[in-house]
Order: sequence, then C-alpha cells, then structure tokens
Amino acid sequence: MASKTVQAELPEKIYDQIKVLVDEGWFTSDKDVITEALRRFLETHKPELMAKFVREDVEWGLYGKD
Repeated sequence: MASKTVQAELPEKIYDQIKVLVDEGWFTSDKDVITEALRRFLETHKPELMAKFVREDVEWGLYGKD
C-alpha cells in the first residue's frame, strides 16, 4: 500500500501513552500506534464521511462546480 508522510505535534501526555504501548510490546513503533488509531477513527466515522461525499457528489451533479 502506498503511503504519505504526515508530520504532527502531539500533546506530551498522548505521546507518553504511545511510548508505553510500544515499550510494552503492544505495537512495534509509534507510527503503528498512530496508524491504527487513525484507521479505527475513520472506520467508526465512515457513515458521516460517506454522507459528506454523497452530498458533494450530488451538489457537483446539480451545479457542476468544482
């Protein structure tokens, strides 16, 4: 799977929690923790995202604006 690099600042408390998960062997890297967290977030918000995409497609179809 192709990937993109994203740079983000995290609160220290969240980063510390990520480090604990890696240090205790739950994940192999902080990248894996963040990727899994984002995947789960997007999966749980899929209906909202799909509704937004459908609305945008309908508006484009009706008005032809990009």
